Formats: sequence, structure tokens, C-alpha cells
Amino acid sequence: MSPTAKHHPTYTVSGSGPPLLLLHGLFDSLQTWDNLAPRLSQTFKVYALDLPGFGKNLLPADWPESLSGITEHLISFLDDLEIERISLVGNSMGGSLSLALTQKYPERIHKIALLNPYGLPEVPQAVFSARRKMLGTILPYLLRAGAIKFCIKGIFSRSLYDQSLLTPTRIKRLAEPFSSLKQLKNLFRFLRAISPEKIQEIDRRLREIHQAILILWGTEDGWLKEAHWQHLANRLPSAKIIKIEACGHLPQIEKPETVAKALIPFFLE
Repeated sequence: MSPTAKHHPTYTVSGSGPPLLLLHGLFDSLQTWDNLAPRLSQTFKVYALDLPGFGKNLLPADWPESLSGITEHLISFLDDLEIERISLVGNSMGGSLSLALTQKYPERIHKIALLNPYGLPEVPQAVFSARRKMLGTILPYLLRAGAIKFCIKGIFSRSLYDQSLLTPTRIKRLAEPFSSLKQLKNLFRFLRAISPEKIQEIDRRLREIHQAILILWGTEDGWLKEAHWQHLANRLPSAKIIKIEACGHLPQIEKPETVAKALIPFFLE
């Protein structure tokens, strides 16, 4: 991040130019953009935020446990910054949220880039665990008992093609936001908000999205098969696909230079 970047407990902003909002995936935080944001901020004004329940962004006590709570949070964020229209970059679950936000507020979104977006209409298994009343209540306590670092290591080992990136320092940093019982409970409240029915509705309405869309796909994704991006491409008539070889589920971490070289001309066109 450049020396002039402003910092806030839940978001960072750097650079100048057309605005971009970066949305991270599940079990991640705004730190996932540390290698990509500086490259983009040479051309754009780049905003990266912790989604509610992730990183340093705690859920309010009256959080509405629905997907609309997430999209309303994002629109409030843009309203607070007086941003009328913005382009989105979403990785994994952040890709699904980008599409949901665009469906609900099409006039606020200029263009969309999806980095290995989570494949609609499927729902992450963690959501089903969180939505089971007994299991969803007990799991935060079980994970707190030393298991969260082990779980995070497993999740990101499957997410990264280049395993040398999964250093002890990175694992510690990834697990840190979920080290408190309060934030673990927040995570499960967030997961409960993702209903399979709402995800299926987003999937059904994909053809309503007319914004220009770029899908960047790390070909060695340990979570998603090629059928996921093909499904999205079939339902998003304006989508362009660029494959990134020797890259897993997190192109912004593994191939930031390649991602930046694809995103900059797309957003400037």
C-alpha cells in the first residue's frame, strides 16, 4: 500500500482515478489484496474492505441474517464515501456478492471482474454447517480450542497452487482475525445469512446483468472445477474469460502482476 494510503479498521483506500472496490472471499480479509492493490492504485482509486464478520469488521448486534444485509452494508459503505458508481473486483465468495450487488443496484456498478468466483448455484459446505442449529452453535467453541489455525491451513493449502506461499507467518495472519470467540460467532452469523434459496435466485437472474464482465480463472483451483466458470459464462452474455496457468483459487495472491495486466485495460476501456 502506498505511503499516502488512508487506513481505517475495516477498509483501506489508495491511489487516484476511477474507483474500484475489492471484495474478498470466505475466511479471508482485505489483506488478500496486499500484492494487487498497489499495482492497481497506480491507475485507480482502490478501496479494499473487510466484509462484515471478517478481518477487523465486527457484525453489529442487530445484523439481519440475510444476504440483503451484506448488499445493504456495501451500498451504505459507498454512500458514506459519496461514491455514485464504482467497478467491482470480487474473488471467490466476493465474486458472488459482486453479482448480487449488481443485480440489486445496477445503476451503481460500472464493470465487474471476477477472480475464480464461487460457482453459482452451489453454496459452500460451511454455510450448511452454520445453518444447522446445534452444530452452528457448538462449532465456534470447538474451533476456538486451537483448531482454527489447523482449519485455516487446510483451507488455504487447497486454495493455493504454489504451496511455498503458505508460510507459517501467512497462516498465523490468516487465522488471527478468527482467534476470538466473538469473531468466530460473527463468522457463523455471517454464514447463516447465505441461504441456498437466495443463491439460487441470484443464479436464475444472472442474465439480467448487462455490465461488462471479466472472469479471471486460475486453472489449478483446488475448490472449483472448470464447469463453474463455464456455467457463469453461459449465463453472463457479456463475460470475457482469461485463464491463468499455474494458479489456484487466489489469483490476487499468486499472480498479482498477471491479474493487474488484465484488469487495468479492462476497466479503462
